[in-house]
Amino acid sequence: MIRAFDAPTSGVVNFTAPSPRQRQTRRRAAAIAVVLGVAFAGGLIGQLSARDAAGPVPPGPFSYFPN
Repeated sequence: MIRAFDAPTSGVVNFTAPSPRQRQTRRRAAAIAVVLGVAFAGGLIGQLSARDAAGPVPPGPFSYFPN
């Protein structure tokens, strides 16, 4: 325990370090949040950059191929 400060009502307040289970839970939650964030960002970028399939084909090196 780490002695922190004198609380105005109950005296000394002690802090404890997170247990291994709490650290594992935090690590797992952070990993899930990163995966979901990357998936959301990828979906958002995909939606913003989607082209209309019925539109004209822009000129480019492969535009002369029929399909």
